[in-house]
Amino acid sequence: MEPEVRHIAKTDLSKHRVLRSSGEVTIDGVYPERNPGTYMVRVRVPGGVLTIAQAYALADLGYEYAGGEWHVDTRANVEFHGVPEARLIQFVEAIETTGLSTRGACGDSVRNIVTGSESASASVTRVQRVVDDLTRMFAGKPEFETLPRKFKIAFYAADDREPLHRINDLGFIEEDSNGPLRFTVWIGGGLGREPRLGDLLFKHVPEKAVSGLVAATVLVHNENSNRKNRARARLKFVLDDLGLANVRNLILEKWVPPAEVDTAPRLGLNSPPGRFTTDGIHAQENGLFRVRVPVVAGDLTGLQAKGIANAAERAGAAQVVLSVRQNLSIPDVAPEKVPALVAKLEALGYPPSGWFGARDIVACPGATSCRKGFVETHEFAQTLSDALESVDAPEFAKRLRISVSGCPNSCSQPQLYDIGFRGNAGKARGQVVKGYDLLIGGRLYGRTLLAQQYATLLDQDDVVSAATAAVRVYARTAHNDEPFDALIDRIGLQVFARLLKAEVELKQGEWVADVSVETPTTLEAVESVSRTLELQSPRAILQWALDTYGESLLVTSALGAGGVLLAQYLKELAPAHASFLIETGKLFDETLAYYRQLRDEFGLNLIAVGSGLAEREFSEIYGERLWERDPNLCCQIRKVRVLAELRKGKRAWVSGVRRDQGGEREQAGVLEREFDGVIKVQPLAFVTRDWIDAELRSYGIPQHPLQHRGYRSVGCEPCTRAVRAGEGERDGRWPGLAKTECGLHRKQETRS
Repeated sequence: MEPEVRHIAKTDLSKHRVLRSSGEVTIDGVYPERNPGTYMVRVRVPGGVLTIAQAYALADLGYEYAGGEWHVDTRANVEFHGVPEARLIQFVEAIETTGLSTRGACGDSVRNIVTGSESASASVTRVQRVVDDLTRMFAGKPEFETLPRKFKIAFYAADDREPLHRINDLGFIEEDSNGPLRFTVWIGGGLGREPRLGDLLFKHVPEKAVSGLVAATVLVHNENSNRKNRARARLKFVLDDLGLANVRNLILEKWVPPAEVDTAPRLGLNSPPGRFTTDGIHAQENGLFRVRVPVVAGDLTGLQAKGIANAAERAGAAQVVLSVRQNLSIPDVAPEKVPALVAKLEALGYPPSGWFGARDIVACPGATSCRKGFVETHEFAQTLSDALESVDAPEFAKRLRISVSGCPNSCSQPQLYDIGFRGNAGKARGQVVKGYDLLIGGRLYGRTLLAQQYATLLDQDDVVSAATAAVRVYARTAHNDEPFDALIDRIGLQVFARLLKAEVELKQGEWVADVSVETPTTLEAVESVSRTLELQSPRAILQWALDTYGESLLVTSALGAGGVLLAQYLKELAPAHASFLIETGKLFDETLAYYRQLRDEFGLNLIAVGSGLAEREFSEIYGERLWERDPNLCCQIRKVRVLAELRKGKRAWVSGVRRDQGGEREQAGVLEREFDGVIKVQPLAFVTRDWIDAELRSYGIPQHPLQHRGYRSVGCEPCTRAVRAGEGERDGRWPGLAKTECGLHRKQETRS
């Protein structure tokens, strides 16, 4: 892929000249397009809020200097394409007469600061106030325009339905819409070729402290991001290289937080707010209404933009708000004005009822104008929208959220949508081609999840076939207008993908190969298949185990990081398949609370099972404090016998054992044949704890609550302590004893 290019000829750029650290002279907000001599001009719209007068003015200027068409991008900017080089300076200066600017809309700068519009509360106004203050702080300041790479910031109200805080360099979530304005802050998110969801940075940051925190974080980015390699110059790579704790400390060296700020917060999960209705007409807390204006791929003509602005003005609205989903909305409409406004929008071809439907496709400009684009998306988004609307299926099934991106940079965020199509180039069916990768299962509602790839390099016919088939499969499998994310939670992402694959015959593209290996029976076959599976991802290995053994597969978890990750994978692949926690009667209270949180808040299918003996009965039979007198017998009764009951009738058993845990586990294979013929499946055998921790962060799942107190491996309370500096992960188990295993994973002589 060619490098990012923003420069224009070094003519007299007057006050618009910006000299970057690389020596490059640029005008912010301007990119050269694929057609030589033409440029894209991007207008930064703080928080996405346009006054009616600004909307009119931009529509007129678009016709005067460009082709007239607007493109609303996924940072709530307005882009104009096809601007001739000779008119660039005039256009940029004309835009500034509206009170808007192109500065900070492109380049290595603090980009347009966005705020969510998927909220019903009045707190949107006060969050917007913070956005406006920060924009004044950063916009047009040279020290914030020569960064190693771009820096993105987003703010969301407490009740926002779809906050994108975890894909921004800094993401702010209002904590309480009724109390003083305070934020929970996330850091280091970003998509592109190497997507990363942000980490929890601070909690309880008051409004007055936001500007200092942002300035300090931008400075950390400026000082620590990689200026020698643009591909790794984003803040997310600093988080990967230095770790969250070190980056947090760097920020605290430059920013003194107020006393109320929690500087070492723990992950948790709040219940998501209620869903909006799908009619596009949503009540605000103040008794007024926000009316949605769905725009396919953010593309509309200047005349259409003026028509929408005029309809908003007649309805008494003062603003038109641009959405990060490339739609428009008209807030603060009085109830009696809503019917006429809806009728006018329908006449213009933008019915509010199309919101969250086939007319709600998100797409970037693609190869039509963008020099990075592999595939065309501009016209194709409308073709795809029309195809989806024509599918013979219930309306609810056409409300799949779909994104189309022209290249792996993913400006249209395909990893976050129900169905994402991401432009790419590579080899399919023996030919080097350009096409669209198929992603399924991204999520914005409730908490952020990244989609999984199931096919690669589809052509446009393949994309239409896959998208329309997805509507039909959704319609067949959903229960009573069931939302798509709820359907996936119920049947599993892999099941939906298989149903889709059975429905679609790809012409150019190829389905990503399933793990397909033999079912091992002999010891030699187990070793052979184990070597084959080790080339696969842990998730794919678990899928193979589910495919191979079905209901005769046992999955257990002690709620260590690896076991929790496997339970999350299980939820995605086979939601009805449970993972069992052996409740010994001596688990920490924190472990039991964590079990309830994972089950109730995160929806993991966990079941606790025990020996059936109350603690008093146990002591009457075996005596007091058996763990001190005979720890092996204690483990045998409390754990091993319980596992033996669970194993009855099972052909395979999944555990979270890893080699880097040391001791007897250092030689763990992906598959092992147990003494009784049961196949032990260890999908995490070859990964590290750091890798698992990163995966849990990507799902927003907290670690065990004792983790922050130094417990790297948590078993029964009497036999576990925190590990000390320099000790291994399991050195806190059975301290002072030669014992290192409870017996669940002790190797025994295998029957031939």
